[in-house]
Amino acid sequence: MFHFFVFLTALFVAMVLVAVFMRLAPRLRFVDVPDGRKIHHAVIPRIGGIGMVLGAVASVLAWIDLSRSTEMFLFGIGVITVFGMWDDRVNLDYRTKFAGQLLAIAVVVWLGGVAVERLPGFESREIPAFVSYPLTVFFLLGTTNATNLSDGLDGLAAGLSLLSLACIASLADLAEGDELVFTSLAIIGATLGFLRYNTHPAMVFMGDTGSQFLGFSLGVLVLMLTEQVNTALTPGLALPILGLPIIDTLMVMTQRMAEGRSPFKPDKSHFHHKLLALGFDQYEAVLAIYAVQSLFVVSAYLFRYESYWLIAALYLALSAAIVLFYPLARKFGWRLHGGSSPVTGFLKRARDRARLDETPNLVLSLLITGFLIMGAVVARELASDIRYFVAVSMTAWLVVRVSRLPAARWIERFVIYACVILVIYSIELSGVTERRLWHIGLKYFFPVLAAVTAVGVRFSGRYYFSVTPSDFLVVFILLAAANLPVFGEVNYAKLAIQSAVVLYGVEFVLRRRSAASLAISIGAMAAFVIVGIKAL
Repeated sequence: MFHFFVFLTALFVAMVLVAVFMRLAPRLRFVDVPDGRKIHHAVIPRIGGIGMVLGAVASVLAWIDLSRSTEMFLFGIGVITVFGMWDDRVNLDYRTKFAGQLLAIAVVVWLGGVAVERLPGFESREIPAFVSYPLTVFFLLGTTNATNLSDGLDGLAAGLSLLSLACIASLADLAEGDELVFTSLAIIGATLGFLRYNTHPAMVFMGDTGSQFLGFSLGVLVLMLTEQVNTALTPGLALPILGLPIIDTLMVMTQRMAEGRSPFKPDKSHFHHKLLALGFDQYEAVLAIYAVQSLFVVSAYLFRYESYWLIAALYLALSAAIVLFYPLARKFGWRLHGGSSPVTGFLKRARDRARLDETPNLVLSLLITGFLIMGAVVARELASDIRYFVAVSMTAWLVVRVSRLPAARWIERFVIYACVILVIYSIELSGVTERRLWHIGLKYFFPVLAAVTAVGVRFSGRYYFSVTPSDFLVVFILLAAANLPVFGEVNYAKLAIQSAVVLYGVEFVLRRRSAASLAISIGAMAAFVIVGIKAL
């Protein structure tokens, strides 16, 4: 349950703050103006990274007992954030950016004790400090700037980082590294809170504040994983965990230097630019890159205890495929799109005839409302602390609702989301799933709910709901979580998947703002109160 609190706190804080900062961005002059290199064509706020940082840090401080390394990690994040905000405001020279990054790295390495202590392939030998420290600085500079440079399409850098963070959390959990798991979950929650505003077409960018925060965090956390928490892992596992941004950065800088240009001068030579040149649109390019990154992180997890040389061979093979893909596609004249799809035309006609854009809304409302109420009624064995969580959440919602504050809608969503997770968790603890009728009902409930949601999403207008690359990303992570171990008596992977299915159904209904959405809101509030009373 503690995992959910860490994740939800970061998600909620980031989601609310990003929305607030978006309104303040023009006044504070945190905006991204389009130019010849950039993909977007309108002025976009680039202030989302501040909300991400505050969401993650708030959750870590609220829920985690900090070690010295994590304290200095947060200190380093503070330094990165200050320089990132400065850069987002005035566009700093790359030398000043490096100075800020070096200062943050110095805090983590010399005060926090985070360093590369073993070389891949020679793990039994510790390396001396005069080699360890420069190597660590070089590595963290690389990860920070690789993520920063990958932030070229809507949702790209956040999604790539999300996959790497999920892998780090999973590998840390195998060694019972709770502090690293919770820290990773906090950053995952904050990233998802931001990502909802950043998928194409983006309403906000993370800016250098967000991209450097993610890159710096990934570098530090992967070192903590391999050098402190789970030393059975080879340090070389960092390469597939971090994945595509490292390769893309090396490709871009090599090409620039080969052409006699500065490796730090922006251009359109990144992998995502090449996909766009091959006919991919933003949505398709981001989804394709997510798929490539997924190959890296899945290989890192599956081959975690294998020889470094095997891991390096797999990494090099994937890297070679990425490097050769674009020149071969250009040579053979391949492009993604060759005309319209007859399947799309058929589905549009089916939608018009069967009213498939309206019926799922009503069905989902009935299924989800009934599930939440029934689940709350059968709940038992809940921790007494939950009553305080319910009381504070409901009070906050009532206050902003009565006051008609803009945040009311987001707090209402938070309460509904929290209710869904609490009800699913309490059903698992209650033991009712061992009863035949409940077992059969729940066995088919979640697949049916997922199918109805899928039909609704597919046949609804974009105004109401649309699947974005971040949605595929969440589904991939949750499905991958199904292969993780069972923690005690509760399989959190299964609960996470069930929660995601219900939450997507909830989001589909709420976006239409109809009588069905009102029914879900009332049902969730009632179930939330019931759960709180049961915890007394």
